[in-house]
Amino acid sequence: MRYILTTIFISISSILFAQNMTQATDSLLHLLNATASSEKKIQIYRDLADISIDTPDAKTYLLKMYREAEKINDKKNMLDALNDIVTGAIISYNKDSIIKYTEYIKKIATTEEKERLLPFYHIRIFESQCFSDQKETAIKEELNLLDSINDNVYGKIASAYTMGFSFYIHGQFDKALPHLENALQLTKTIPEKDRYDYQRYITLNLCFTYAQTGKEKESIKIMENLINLVELKYKTDYEKQRPFYKIELYLLQYYSFMIGNLPYLTVEQAQDYWNRIQIIGKTLTNDLDRYNYYLCANNYYSNNRIKKDYPRAIEANDSLIRIAKTLAPVNLPGLYNINSLLYEEIKDYPNALKYLKISHQIQDSLTTDAAHKQLNELQVKYDLNALNNEKTMLEVKNKQTLLISLSILLIIVISICTYLYFSLKKEKRMKMELKVLHGKAQESEKMKQAFINSICHEIRTPLNAIVGFSDLIMNEEIDEEMRREFPAEIQKSTVLLTGLVNSMLEVANLDVSEEKLPCEAADLKDICTQEMELLNKKPGIEYILDIAPESMIIQTNVQYLTQVIGHLLNNANKFTEKGCITLSYEADKQQEHISISVTDTGCGIPKEKYEEVFNRFSKLDTFVPGNGLGLYLCRLIVKRLAGEIKIDPSYAEGTRMVVTLPIH
Repeated sequence: MRYILTTIFISISSILFAQNMTQATDSLLHLLNATASSEKKIQIYRDLADISIDTPDAKTYLLKMYREAEKINDKKNMLDALNDIVTGAIISYNKDSIIKYTEYIKKIATTEEKERLLPFYHIRIFESQCFSDQKETAIKEELNLLDSINDNVYGKIASAYTMGFSFYIHGQFDKALPHLENALQLTKTIPEKDRYDYQRYITLNLCFTYAQTGKEKESIKIMENLINLVELKYKTDYEKQRPFYKIELYLLQYYSFMIGNLPYLTVEQAQDYWNRIQIIGKTLTNDLDRYNYYLCANNYYSNNRIKKDYPRAIEANDSLIRIAKTLAPVNLPGLYNINSLLYEEIKDYPNALKYLKISHQIQDSLTTDAAHKQLNELQVKYDLNALNNEKTMLEVKNKQTLLISLSILLIIVISICTYLYFSLKKEKRMKMELKVLHGKAQESEKMKQAFINSICHEIRTPLNAIVGFSDLIMNEEIDEEMRREFPAEIQKSTVLLTGLVNSMLEVANLDVSEEKLPCEAADLKDICTQEMELLNKKPGIEYILDIAPESMIIQTNVQYLTQVIGHLLNNANKFTEKGCITLSYEADKQQEHISISVTDTGCGIPKEKYEEVFNRFSKLDTFVPGNGLGLYLCRLIVKRLAGEIKIDPSYAEGTRMVVTLPIH
């Protein structure tokens, strides 16, 4: 009877408290309608939100509080309301609300406030994600964000906590512990006014981690610190300003933790915390809170070191069973099993057997219901999948038809585009070819005109000399002795004209093809010796034939190679007044080529003219006799002999012409 009265007393107290809360809500709403002061309305909305905590009405009142504070630009209360809204959204993990109201906070909060609040939200959001189905994604994202949020002490706290909680959620409590301890230690470095939220939240999770690692004494010690912290904060900041603030909800959680560690508490501590829980229990109206209360009662009465009170433990467990029938039916088999064990302890075996049977029956029923439910869900999924499959097949068939049509259309379009592309490309290529041919034709015309002009100019000079001296020979007025000199001049011009014509014929002959000239074995030593002997030597110049005494047999065209060496020697002789002219060659058998060089100490050729001198009719000095075809002809011959002719840029005493030819 005493136990029944106790239960009735607690139930009546709960009803009375609920009625008191209802009356308080009605009174506050009446006051709200009767006042026009924004400051008073803000306080009323704050009280209504505290009364309605854990209900949808709480958010409604907080939003009204925010808007009322916004009217008078009361940023402190605006931030207070938004902070509670964001916290509620994080607990239910409503991502849209979290993002929306966090942006509101960013707009009105100072830099210092954002530095404090945003890392704390980050901690809470991360934990909510880990308890949802996004655990692995949240941890992966957190690892990527560690460096970016670790830029101040609040960021360091958040990094340490999230790292520790990542290990905690995977059951790696020993690895989690140092990170959580570091996070709590870091909270001591932030301003005292900002510590409360961080220390309260981190300490609670650190307690659980200590308990999981077998450090119950350390767990109890820091839980006592947490209880003192929360009670002090309530007395200084909340007790007068927020009379409806439900501190009991937090304290019940902390006291429950202490009761859960009864073996490590002193008798006085255990009794003290149980007394506190009983006081809070009289005010509870929420089924979840009352469920936690009866769990504490069950734990206290069944594990009390002085005297275990099994009847009261059974009474508390019966209350748990009543609440669990609506709140958590899945817990019923375990609760009935606990009752069976409690009755067994007091040797009431019939009731122990009774509750054990009920436990098994409910477990079987739950298993059967779960199986039926799962079977029904699978059947629904199967039917749904069948419908979806039929729908998909129809869609696939329609898509195939559409795809075939589009493919045919696409092939036609691609064919037309390809035809137009290649036609356009062909037309463009033909235009480019016509443009190139037109350019070549113009260039050819210019070259032809330039060639004709050059030929006329070069031929006119010796012809004028021949004609002029011929006329002078026939002129009897001129002294006979002087006329005897004219035939030699005529002969000289005739030779020059003949050489020009021969050179032009050679150029014409060599220009018509790029095939290699016919070659045969020849002694280069003999060719060089012969050409050096034929050279018309001038006084004051030393002529040097710098070759080895033994023969040098190479595959070449004797006629054309002789012509090249002769041209180079004559050019050197023409432009050298003193010094020396050297003809030499050097074989590189490894590279299988031979280099023939003609070196003089004449006037030299400017570096910028090195290529120009190999052009047709190119003459650097127009006053020096010559047709300007010599070096051009030499390059043609050397090219047809598969060789190369160039001017040595390293020689600065005059000019050195180098001809490189293959040996074989």
